[in-house]
Amino acid sequence: MTPHFKYIFPLIIGLAIAQILTGQTTALLIGWVTGPDGRGIPYANVYLKDGEAGTTSDREGRFILQTDGEESRKLLISHSAFQPVEISIQEMNRLGGEITMEIKTYRFDPVVVYGNLYNRESLQLPVSHRAVELQKYPASGNSIGEKLDRLGIQVRDYGGPAGLKTVSSPTGYSEHILVMLDGFPLNSPQNGIVDFSTLPAEFFSHAEFYPGQASSLYGSHAVGGTLNLLPAAGRNFLKFRVGSLGEQGTSGESTFRVGEMSASLHGNRFESEGNYRENNQFAQDAVVVKLTLPAVGGWSVNSYLLASLTERGIPGSVQYPSPSAYKNNEDMLLLVSGRTVSRWGYSEVYAGSFQSDEHYTNPDWAVDSQHKTANNRLRLIHRSQPDQNFTNTVSLEVAQVDVKSNDAGKHVMATGAAGLLSQIRVGSQLTISPSVRLDWDDHSDNKIATGNLALLWSPEESMVQSVAVSGGTSYRNPTFNDLFWEDAMGYSKGNPDLIPERGMSSNMKVDLRPILENQLQFSAGVSYFITDNLIQWAPDDAWVYSPQNILKSESSVMRMSAQFLPNSLPVVIRLGTESTESQILSEGNDKGKSLLYVPPTSLWAEVELKLGGLAANLNVRSLGERRYSYGEGELLRPYERMDGALNYSFSVSQFNVNLEGGVRNMLDTKDLQSVYDYPEPGRTIFMAVGLEL
Repeated sequence: MTPHFKYIFPLIIGLAIAQILTGQTTALLIGWVTGPDGRGIPYANVYLKDGEAGTTSDREGRFILQTDGEESRKLLISHSAFQPVEISIQEMNRLGGEITMEIKTYRFDPVVVYGNLYNRESLQLPVSHRAVELQKYPASGNSIGEKLDRLGIQVRDYGGPAGLKTVSSPTGYSEHILVMLDGFPLNSPQNGIVDFSTLPAEFFSHAEFYPGQASSLYGSHAVGGTLNLLPAAGRNFLKFRVGSLGEQGTSGESTFRVGEMSASLHGNRFESEGNYRENNQFAQDAVVVKLTLPAVGGWSVNSYLLASLTERGIPGSVQYPSPSAYKNNEDMLLLVSGRTVSRWGYSEVYAGSFQSDEHYTNPDWAVDSQHKTANNRLRLIHRSQPDQNFTNTVSLEVAQVDVKSNDAGKHVMATGAAGLLSQIRVGSQLTISPSVRLDWDDHSDNKIATGNLALLWSPEESMVQSVAVSGGTSYRNPTFNDLFWEDAMGYSKGNPDLIPERGMSSNMKVDLRPILENQLQFSAGVSYFITDNLIQWAPDDAWVYSPQNILKSESSVMRMSAQFLPNSLPVVIRLGTESTESQILSEGNDKGKSLLYVPPTSLWAEVELKLGGLAANLNVRSLGERRYSYGEGELLRPYERMDGALNYSFSVSQFNVNLEGGVRNMLDTKDLQSVYDYPEPGRTIFMAVGLEL
């Protein structure tokens, strides 16, 4: 795995120059906001008492604040999940800059506030979204994919540890879900999807999903929804796990501070024989390094590096197996952020580079392909607040994506974008957030304008707790495969004349106030999507397949959920249902048919039990019939799965010991398929033991 310093080094130099040029003459206060467990609290509010200066802590809990140097001044620190703290600057310095906050006591789970390293600003919109804490759900394997069920997201699982795992969109395309790691887009520029089997579950703490379009914030792919994955905070732990199918795993993390610098190193090793099918073995080594550097010239700098090597067999479908095929993936993601607060507002600089090297070999078909892609981005954000009711955020972004492929050739594409997000508070109950963005690229000279309008209404005296409404436009650029694919056998060929797919959507979510002495809470939402110029691979007169902008579709989704927390029992019960209607609008033989892998109904239920150090979880997921092809009667049977897990925690000396175990597909449902002709395993078990300081 070779680092591409020719892209990374100039970005780092640029940040260093910015730090030098913005040197401050006022006193600089550096601190660290922590919880009772010593971990940093992200995005706590830090303000000078009787003054206007203020800031927020970063993902590690650190903050930088400009002051007049008077140590008798008081700081006010607040966070929705913790008790507020008032402390003098002198006292804070005596404690080494560390401020400890105590957790608020709620009957409901504490509110978790978190942001992201690369693009923290945009994800704080008042729009409908769902979030889940991933670390409290043990994973039977290595992939984060199975945990996404808790968000009500359908995951297409191509079977077993080695199988491809992607998300499914209400518009029918996996490419229509923008997937981000800490705000950095992960969708492959070659095929437009994200394979979750390459993302170790242990690396992530939270996931948040925003249904509907978000192109006015993030650009391409955000047509049917946006999924953001957040890395786990710094810990000190060691974990071992074993399971069915010959699964073995070891992961650990060490976090330390040297002066004003903090660092953490996270490693993960996982392997599986996958022996319920031939050639289904899987092995992965991954490492994450996170650094928080001392402030220089008023700038706080953070960095994040993820590198992984994945090796696996590719068993193929049941009808067309590939007993000798295998694939290797080498991936590396580097993110660097710098932020500062001045009299002109809040400024952030984000630089990121995602390099991927994929090697696929199938001796039975004489195939030996290698695909290298690179996604390099630089983003500038500046937020100003003329008054307390009005905030403007301006963003500029440039990117370079390239591919070197046996089948798609060698190509480089430069893109740029400029965006504006405003947040307007009208009274104490209404927030209005309009956003616009202009994207362009040097391949097609396309200039695409997108916009969105989001409203959040929070009435003070009503059964309704909040109403979130949003609507806007979206787009997806053709991938490198769509544009330039060249099959060596002559069976398929890309189309360089493709134009971007376009979409419109609207969303509404209503949350009701808890009833029955705050034990029961309801929410409901509805979304509508219409997409045009959809790309479909179809044969020409010579039966050579090529992509064309020939489809138009619509989808409507209605979802409801409820949460019940009985006062007399240590139990949480969550229920949800989703109903989807979709159809092709384009003229042709498929007009009126539902979209592929879009279920008309889905249900999920979850029961959590917490009793002392014991935690139990039972999760049930059901999907209705889904079309896997546009032929008559080509439907997958209903999909039903039940998973369960136990966790027991106790302390031994200075260590916390965690014992985990669980069962996936508890009912041992046969021929379980989320993707046609790719059966998933029957009943499997897993066990794990972990030590944490």
